Amino acid sequence: MFGAPPAGPAARPRPPERLVRSERLDRLSPFLAGPHYGPVLTPMLLKAVNASLQVNPLLLPVGESDRVHLKWNMLFSTAHCQRSTDPSHRSWSNGRSEPATFPRVSSLRLVSRTVPWIIDISAANPAVGVTCGDVVEQLSEYLQRRLRKEDYETAREDRRRLIRQAYHHNRSRSEGVPGGQLGDGLKRLDWLGTQTMWGGLERNDSFIMERYGVSLPCTLELVCYDRPMMSEQQIEEERRARRRSTASRRPSRPQSRAQSRPPSRSDGSNSS
Repeated sequence: MFGAPPAGPAARPRPPERLVRSERLDRLSPFLAGPHYGPVLTPMLLKAVNASLQVNPLLLPVGESDRVHLKWNMLFSTAHCQRSTDPSHRSWSNGRSEPATFPRVSSLRLVSRTVPWIIDISAANPAVGVTCGDVVEQLSEYLQRRLRKEDYETAREDRRRLIRQAYHHNRSRSEGVPGGQLGDGLKRLDWLGTQTMWGGLERNDSFIMERYGVSLPCTLELVCYDRPMMSEQQIEEERRARRRSTASRRPSRPQSRAQSRPPSRSDGSNSS
């Protein structure tokens, strides 16, 4: 009469741990920071396995989309590089450690329609591969180097004229340029002319084949844009930033002589 209640539906068996782990991995972004999310391939191995290189969306050209991207006038140090969602006073940090590509690679080469060189980017940490931070830091370091005399002399006359104009403008007191801190002597960044804005990285196999006649693994096109006209608000913000930068570099005032000299015997209470 008072028998055991009818048994409910049988519990669903737990899926094997291996399957659960596999499903989680499938949902992970291929651009997670850290050394635990896939192998790091050399350019030759990438070509041997015929892997298709994907660029981290943070580094891609913006185009017509409104996705998160980097904003950077390449005349300035990487401290001036910003993520598009950051406030104007904040430097880029979120995403610096993410891999620049998937699969991860030990090195990249950058080519551009704006400059004539192949720019080599190497992984600072071989276990992680080339990161977004590696790309921006090493590109900036490359552009800050002196322009070789032979590069300048073999350029077309119209390019040499553009470089000379950029040299004087980049070292002037105009807004949107570093000014005299660039120092004397032509730098590779002067070759950019007015196209000093980071435009992103993208695969462009046809451009590489057109310029070099061969397919180059782990090679991406660096897109450069003209720097935009600055609004009054942007000009005022840059002036404030310059004043803060100048103030931070200014040495502290030395103590007055009266404060710094040791007390004389007559000043003390050595008399008995």
